[in-house]
Amino acid sequence: MFSIEKKFADKNLLQQLNTIAFNRHLLANTVMMAPGDIIQFVPIVLKGSIRVVLQNQNGDEYFLYHIYPGETCAMTLTCCQSNKRSEIKAITEEDTDLLMVPVTQMDEWSNKYPEWKKYVSDIQAQRFTELLETIELIAFSKLDEQIWSYLSKRVQATGNPILKVTHQEIANELHSPREVITRLLHQLQKQNRITLSRNAIEVHPLA
Repeated sequence: MFSIEKKFADKNLLQQLNTIAFNRHLLANTVMMAPGDIIQFVPIVLKGSIRVVLQNQNGDEYFLYHIYPGETCAMTLTCCQSNKRSEIKAITEEDTDLLMVPVTQMDEWSNKYPEWKKYVSDIQAQRFTELLETIELIAFSKLDEQIWSYLSKRVQATGNPILKVTHQEIANELHSPREVITRLLHQLQKQNRITLSRNAIEVHPLA
């Protein structure tokens, strides 16, 4: 489990985190944030992981990245800084423990605590790189490669090679017809990269 005491050295910042922020436990597959939600708290993952999906006004979705222990959501931070509502959907990939930081503290802590300002800046820089990688994958990779990347990242997030996911759920988060996803998943199975079963996919490590 991530420890804020090991991340931050400033005792005053730690005191603020321990006093003002609070812990929250969410079960796997919980939608903890949806587009249009008012952002009241910035979550720092202590244990588990969160899958972040972009969703437009028509309900179209596309998987963006995962948030791991010690990290928070850069897009949530950006919305806070610009006083916007949430533009993403965040789903717990597994049972997850969070430290919920009130958004009302963001500006004050960034001005008052250099460690917090650096933490926020580092997270935003890291997510920007990941978003560029996602854009490159969408723009220049075939859909079967996008599916493989998607499955691999979800396995990486939990450490479990068996994903409890339907073809329709994958189609939703990759913004592709379910029939196309099913056909490409069967191709991956023929290549012995995955094993398909009812509402589950076992992802095999590459040799």
